[in-house]
Amino acid sequence: MIYLNNAATSYPKPPQVTEAVMAALNMPPENQMRGTGGVMEPIADRLRRNMGCLMNIQATDRIFFCSGATDAANRIILGMTDAESDIIVSQTEHNSILRPLYNNPHTKDRITVAPCDLYGMVDIGKLTEKDNSIIFINHCSNVTGYIQNIQHICSEAHRHGSIVVVDASQSAGCIPIDVDGWGIDALIFTGHKSLLGPQGTGGWYMREGFPTAPAIYGGTGRDSSIITYIDDDWEFEVGTQNIPGLCGLNAGVEYILNKSIDCIYDTEKQMTCELIASLNAISGVTVYSVGGSHQGPVVSFNVDGLSASDVGYILAQSYNITVRTGLHCSPLIHESLNADRYGTVRVSLSCLNTYHDIESLINAVREIAGA
Repeated sequence: MIYLNNAATSYPKPPQVTEAVMAALNMPPENQMRGTGGVMEPIADRLRRNMGCLMNIQATDRIFFCSGATDAANRIILGMTDAESDIIVSQTEHNSILRPLYNNPHTKDRITVAPCDLYGMVDIGKLTEKDNSIIFINHCSNVTGYIQNIQHICSEAHRHGSIVVVDASQSAGCIPIDVDGWGIDALIFTGHKSLLGPQGTGGWYMREGFPTAPAIYGGTGRDSSIITYIDDDWEFEVGTQNIPGLCGLNAGVEYILNKSIDCIYDTEKQMTCELIASLNAISGVTVYSVGGSHQGPVVSFNVDGLSASDVGYILAQSYNITVRTGLHCSPLIHESLNADRYGTVRVSLSCLNTYHDIESLINAVREIAGA
């Protein structure tokens, strides 16, 4: 099988990831701040340190782990203590951002959508025009692969007294991110995509003073005498952590650090841009990804006369190629693409894909399109 659905979940994983998970399951459990101490660095602290190295976060104690990006987004949104600021979302956002905002009675009436063009580039003027707002922006679109200029967005937003929450679900692990250098106020990430970790892992970073209280409460093992928190001395990691999952995620992050995020980015960008150029050369194929310096490893297209689901079915059944079809949990952007009825065929790469995979897909699409 040729697997080209890494924007959903990366596959295969580096062998180190599987080995780390199995080792954790076969060892006595690590008790997340609850034991009598030990000689080894807790895996969560090691992972925090590695995530800080990967994304330039100095305050690694402000990185928190949970079950994934959806969990992290809900915790940030449902815990927001700012009840008055305008909330701006881009048209590229995933339902993990849209649904918590639109279904939360404290935020649903404060939302404005900033439009994007037919490749997913967001109108930064519309995104940052309101003073003292809370902005949610997808770093790399999970539909078109367009990479937003987060540094410029943060600079413009802060000039207007606004704060920026970046959804890095599609970029963390495959596109360089500079949290401190760009001035990101909060960042959401998932472990099972380009960070190459297991499903059910992820988390978020937020700077000191970010207006969010915990959305859930429970045991942490730090000071069990505390029942009511005082002076906003919150604890955000509660309950029992997924230690085997965090071990696997840490192995994925260390793999990326050893391989170099810049090397991964350059390799994937070259393959992706070659894919876009080849698809554009096929008569009857519409490509929704722009290529060039703003392109991440995600490409969407359609074939004239066929629905996206038809193309995906043919690729799977006749060519043993796995892609994804539909709206990809990002309904608003498809209005800009004029593809909101059936969605798109999405191809998404990882650093473990090859040029042979791309060539096989191109040949298959050429035959399907009758070119």
